[in-house]
Amino acid sequence: MQKYSYILILCGMFLFPFAIFSQEEIATKEELLVEQQQINFETFFFEALQQKAIGNYDKAIYALEECQKIDKLNLAVLFEFSKNYYELHKYTEAEYYGNQALNLEPDNVNIIRHLKEINLRQNDYKEAIKYQNQLIAQNPDLEPELIFMFIRSGDIKSAKTLMKKLEEEDKLPAFYNSLKESLFHTAAAQTERVTRPQYEDTPLTELDRLKKQYSSDKDYNSLKKVLEREVKTKQYLLLKTDSEKALDLYPGQPYVYLTHAISLNNLRKYKEAIETLNSGLEFLVDDKKLESQFMEQLSLSHKALGENKKATEYYNKMLELRKK
Repeated sequence: MQKYSYILILCGMFLFPFAIFSQEEIATKEELLVEQQQINFETFFFEALQQKAIGNYDKAIYALEECQKIDKLNLAVLFEFSKNYYELHKYTEAEYYGNQALNLEPDNVNIIRHLKEINLRQNDYKEAIKYQNQLIAQNPDLEPELIFMFIRSGDIKSAKTLMKKLEEEDKLPAFYNSLKESLFHTAAAQTERVTRPQYEDTPLTELDRLKKQYSSDKDYNSLKKVLEREVKTKQYLLLKTDSEKALDLYPGQPYVYLTHAISLNNLRKYKEAIETLNSGLEFLVDDKKLESQFMEQLSLSHKALGENKKATEYYNKMLELRKK
C-alpha cells in the first residue's frame, strides 16, 4: 500500500507542474488574442478615418465593418458609420447608425447636432427642430438658430414670434439684424399689426429708397441696385422673392440668375441653385468677374451636397477667372 502511495506522489510531482503550465499557456493565448483584436480594431479604425479624410467613404465603411466584427457596440464606430453614410447621401443608413450611437450616449451634443443636419439635408424640419431643442436644453444660447430653421420650414410666424421673444430678453445676436429687417419688411409683415414700437412707422431704409426708385423708373438698372442691396445686407428671403420677379421681367440678364442662386444657396435649396446657375450661364458673355461669381456659387452648392470633386473643379475655375 505504501508502495502505491509513493508511486502516486511521484506521478503527482511530475504531472502537476504540467497542468499549471497548460493553464498558464491557455491564459497567455487568450491575452494575446485580446491584444491582437485590439490592435486589429485600432488599425481598421484609423484606416477608416484616413479613407474618410480623402473622400473614400465606401472604403471607410468597409474598414468600419471590420471594426464592428470586433466590437459591435462601439460608440465611435457607430458614429463614423453615420458620418460616412451621410457623405454618401444615404440618409436612412446615416440616421439609423446615428440613433444607435445616441442610444449609447443620449446627451452627446455632437451626435445630436449630426442627426439634426441629417434631417435638415432631407428637409425634414420637424425632426431637425426636435434635435435643435435637445441642443438648446443643454445650451440655451443656441436658441436663435431656431429662427433660421423656422424660416426654412416656411413657418414665418414662429420665426417672428421667437425673434421678438429673444429681442425682449436681450438674447438676439446683433448679426440677426439684417434678417430681422427682412422678416419685418415683407408684404405680410406690413399688413400685420405689430405691438412693439421698433417695428412701427419705420423710417425709409436704403433698400426702401431703392425700391421706391425702381417703382418710379421701372428699368433694369434700378432693379439691379435693389438686388445688390439685398445681397449686401444678406436679406435672402426678400432676395429670393425679388429675384424671382426679376427673372420674369429680365430673363436674359445673367446677374438676376446669380442673385436668385445666392438666395437659394443661403436657404439651403442647393439643387435649385445649381439649376438656376446653369440657366444663367447660357446668357453670360465675356464677363470674367461675373463668371467667377457663378463658379463660386456652383462650388458652394456642390460642396453642400457633398459633391466634393465638382465643388473643387468649380472652385479652381473661379480662381483661374479671377487671375484674368
